Amino acid sequence: MGSGEQWLNWLAGGNVAGFLCRRDGADVVIVDRTPMFEAMTDPGAGWPGEVALLAGLAAAWPAADGSPSVLHVDDAPDWTCVLQPLDREPGRCVGIVRGTSERQRYNDGFHSIVEALPDIVARLDRNHRHLYINPAIEQMTGLSPQAFIGKSKREIGLPPELVAQWESLVDRVLDSRAPAEEVHELPTVGGSRQFLTRVVPEFRSDGELLTVLSTSHDITELTSLQRQLAVLASTDPLTSLLNRRGFSERLESELSRARLGGDHGGRHVNLLMLDVNNFKAINDKHGHMAGDRVLVAIAEVLRHAAGADDFAARIGGDEFCVGLVDSDGDSVRAVAERIRRRIGDLGADDGCPCAVSVSVGLTADIEAGRSVSDLMAAADQSMYAEKSARRDQR
Repeated sequence: MGSGEQWLNWLAGGNVAGFLCRRDGADVVIVDRTPMFEAMTDPGAGWPGEVALLAGLAAAWPAADGSPSVLHVDDAPDWTCVLQPLDREPGRCVGIVRGTSERQRYNDGFHSIVEALPDIVARLDRNHRHLYINPAIEQMTGLSPQAFIGKSKREIGLPPELVAQWESLVDRVLDSRAPAEEVHELPTVGGSRQFLTRVVPEFRSDGELLTVLSTSHDITELTSLQRQLAVLASTDPLTSLLNRRGFSERLESELSRARLGGDHGGRHVNLLMLDVNNFKAINDKHGHMAGDRVLVAIAEVLRHAAGADDFAARIGGDEFCVGLVDSDGDSVRAVAERIRRRIGDLGADDGCPCAVSVSVGLTADIEAGRSVSDLMAAADQSMYAEKSARRDQR
């Protein structure tokens, strides 16, 4: 906990009615106060006055264990004073006075709701120090709310990358005077989790911006679900290869990298297009479940034949496509021939119920800079040319 003067500065920055006091024998003396405390002189507000407050402070002085105490003034039921002992300054306390007007009672009800929220809610001053943080922080991080009060995340010792991102977000709100939000990762007792944090400015009646209010909602499960849905949307359920959509997106991504690289280190992408020969006959003779096993076995061949940067997909009923990254014409033709032979060798040990062959088209030596549709069309044309030649040889 900071010094009494630090506490008073923080309370003044948050426009809180607070004071610094000490024991003087049997009496209590107020030694400093915030401007908001000074302003509480309106008799119409039910304020009992400083004399009545001082009369009750000695009786309500906190115990030696450092726990705060609460003072209720008999003649002023709408006012409450909380006393917090200062660890560094024995015999001195910081007091916070709150009036429970109709508006304050509304605020108290709102405060009770915030205290019970599972989301992390915090109020910070312009120096990023916490004026308030709700109990959810302890459930998430194991750190008590008291450990945050008067300190910034940097002073608490949170990871530097989180501190930098957080301070940038708060500074953006302070500069723009408009709400902002970001997703960030927070270390918790259960490991790193993702939170959506929204920060809003808080203005005084005169328009001055002194504090911001932040809410952080745990979106780890939602983010995980979104990733799973994205995978499902781009994956073929039978073979677990990419589907046509996923393949097109990955191919577009690789082509974009190639364009950015230009003539200096660009990644040239080639395609292999495969079609199972006489696949209808396989289904008719052995059944559709056998046909599915053939497709799964071919998918395994493609999965193992592809390099670390390559990618394979089932783009139709019995059609497959392989993207080969940073491959020249000779290597493309070598991979095509290796895949053709491996599929031709499939048997019962591979879960394949019958002999299988494929027609393979490729885009070896095609000029760089082509679009997704250009490459797919070129590979498809090459594959059907091979299939037609195969029929002519019968």
